[in-house]
Amino acid sequence: MLSTFTTYQLYTRDQSRVLDRIAAEPVNQRLADYYRKTIGDVTSVKEFMDDYKLYSYAMTAYGLEDQIDSRALIRKVLESDLSDEKSFANQLSDERYRDFAKAFSFVTAADETDPVAQTNAQQQVMVEGYSEHRTKAAQTVAASVNYYTENIGAVKTVSQFLADDKLFSVALEAAGIDASIASKSFIREVLTGNKADQMAAQGDGRYLLLATMLPFDAAGRAPAGGLQDAGRANSTAYLYYQQKGLEASPQAAALQVAFYESEIGKITSADALIENPRLLDVALTAVGLDPAIESPAYVWNILTSDRSDPKSVLNKMPETTTAEKTRKQQYTALAEMFRFNTDGSLDAGTTAQTAAQVASLTGAYLDNYGDAAAEDDRLSSSFYSANLASIGTVMDFMNKPTVYDYALKAVGLDPATESRSTIMRVLRSDPSDPNGYAAGLKDDRYIRLASAFNFGADGKVTDVRRVQTEAAQGDTIDRYLNRLEEDEDKAAITTVVQDSQGFRSAMSSISTIDELLEDETAFDYAMTAIGFDPEYQDVELIRKVLASDPEDPSSFVNRLGVDAYKTLRSAFDIDAYGNLNLAQDETGGQIIIDAYIDRELGRKDPALVEAAEGILAYNAGIPKVATMNDLLSDAGVLDFALKSFGLDGAKLSSDEIRAILTSDLSDPKSAAASYGDDSYLEFAAAFNFAADGTIERDQTRVQSVSAMLSTQDLYLRQRMEEEAGSENNGVRLALYFSRTAADIDNVYTFLADDALLEFVKTTFSLPDEFSSSNIDVQARNLEKKIDLEQLDDPKYVERMISRFLAMYDLSNDSSASNPALSILSGATYI
Repeated sequence: MLSTFTTYQLYTRDQSRVLDRIAAEPVNQRLADYYRKTIGDVTSVKEFMDDYKLYSYAMTAYGLEDQIDSRALIRKVLESDLSDEKSFANQLSDERYRDFAKAFSFVTAADETDPVAQTNAQQQVMVEGYSEHRTKAAQTVAASVNYYTENIGAVKTVSQFLADDKLFSVALEAAGIDASIASKSFIREVLTGNKADQMAAQGDGRYLLLATMLPFDAAGRAPAGGLQDAGRANSTAYLYYQQKGLEASPQAAALQVAFYESEIGKITSADALIENPRLLDVALTAVGLDPAIESPAYVWNILTSDRSDPKSVLNKMPETTTAEKTRKQQYTALAEMFRFNTDGSLDAGTTAQTAAQVASLTGAYLDNYGDAAAEDDRLSSSFYSANLASIGTVMDFMNKPTVYDYALKAVGLDPATESRSTIMRVLRSDPSDPNGYAAGLKDDRYIRLASAFNFGADGKVTDVRRVQTEAAQGDTIDRYLNRLEEDEDKAAITTVVQDSQGFRSAMSSISTIDELLEDETAFDYAMTAIGFDPEYQDVELIRKVLASDPEDPSSFVNRLGVDAYKTLRSAFDIDAYGNLNLAQDETGGQIIIDAYIDRELGRKDPALVEAAEGILAYNAGIPKVATMNDLLSDAGVLDFALKSFGLDGAKLSSDEIRAILTSDLSDPKSAAASYGDDSYLEFAAAFNFAADGTIERDQTRVQSVSAMLSTQDLYLRQRMEEEAGSENNGVRLALYFSRTAADIDNVYTFLADDALLEFVKTTFSLPDEFSSSNIDVQARNLEKKIDLEQLDDPKYVERMISRFLAMYDLSNDSSASNPALSILSGATYI
């Protein structure tokens, strides 16, 4: 007969081979296959417990085989909310019940929320897209505009113009005419005859504007100096951007600056300036005034004010309120940028502005031109958010302009020109399906639109389709954090990430200095980022810092000379009215968030900063993944996920990753299973890809794939321990202790578990009477013999097991030689 020690060695020397042998036994294989294929279809505790194969398999895996008939007890365990300390499972002293409940998610499945048209994550992606929609839309049409400005000057005849579809389209649409339906023969008459006057007489001035822009003679010839010089081509291009609603785009702003620089030198009086709407627009915008509401006549009075005269219009401007003070400062800055006399004239040989003044004004314009549009965007976002709750069908979406226009602009589509039937079909399609309607349009914007909403093929709101559920996303991040050794580091990163995401969330509804100062979350975060305690900060001082001009050496923030305040001011883009946005550095990072992370983590370890930034980037990037190709092409998101599952060193190709992610996890021969490493299965399970590569809609599983794999592993270990126990019960006890030791955190666990109690009684030669003594006395006795802090150390655990095996053979009078006896000492403390 083999000794207990030798038998134990046979089971543990190559345990994976033993487990493979047990798994290959026909009965175990059939049960495992059934469990793997069936557990994903279970939706309730009743279904689970009514299927005896599933139920008994899981109970056996968690060491509860003897409680299979205690159905009322087990139902209460499975229905327990483990986050509630007073829940039934948490009240039981036996940890096995909690472990069993933890392996399933019946409570979560029962708490499913009603589907919504757009989740918070989807909405955030849409808001970010909308904030950039002018730039993206302008980029789309910039090629046409550039072609126009480069080629219109070379046009000699009206026939040449009409034959060039690109020139034709830009010119007509700049005048507000739909080029796609315009008759070229009619446009010829407009440009060479009297059709423009006839249409103007009928109240349609668009054609007269077109004829003025393109001054062909009656014979269809362009003027000798060219059809349009650079200035007129610039004006046409700017009109085109205006017609597209893109006058606040960087491309249109560049046209404005070029126009201003070319025309301001021709201005000879204040009258000429205010009569030129484009020049006036640039000048007013540069100082933070809104050209749409300012009176040209009042501007003339300011420009011609004698700043040394206390009774001048400028000096008599009221300064009672903060708004009045700001407005006077803006008009003072405007007046100082020009050299007009009090009658509006200029001195002989004097230009309206010096070269330095022109440079200063155009620079200020480029800083401010988007402020009004940004405020409009914030209002649009608020209206959009408020109307989302009432969207239940595609038709609801189509019939709400605040939602329809916003959503299309956010993905770069023009609501005015898009086919509504096309949009309806896009919203009903699966954006992740390469053969679907949205993908078939060969335009990524339609895929983005479809993925931003949760409509089914029937046009009704249904479950969200996303590449990862929130739970899987959280698990991926937890796995990434578990790569770090220190719990303190994990906690620090988690706190920083949560704080940063909370700050971003708060900033989504903050648009002014006042709102920032009043929002405790945002204010505290900003102060912490610059190294100050929020509790002891003077709010009025911070207000002055934020209202300062960082480019002005004499401004409040620069006079203070404190680097922290300069960092704070540089972290926000703020206009003259106190409207603010988060500023970005040259790499696209948000300055204040980078400062916060660096201050909170950088002093400990730069690697922690990298981890926090990686998590923030993953959380921001994963909601934007709408297709398999999106994931494979986003190196940041994909690398993060691979690292989380320990696969970054596997050097997997895109095709291999695709095969893993589309594996049938119930098939033991799938691509993910073929690696023989559960990490690949868990990686595949973390994403919602179907076998054809499409993304499935959220489905609440009562057991995650990771928990399923763990259950199957536990089942095999239980069977291994049972098999070992049939040969030698001491081996079974040793295997059980080896499996559970790392989870033991107090000596009462030994006293509450019969198997563990038998293990320690044998290990330390405790008499049978030991169990009859006071429970606290038993606990104190064990505390003297067992170092709980070392139970997660494999070497310490093996020493305890070696002692147990030797003592077991001694107490059971094993006749076989036991090598463990040779290392057994008389010490009572392992």
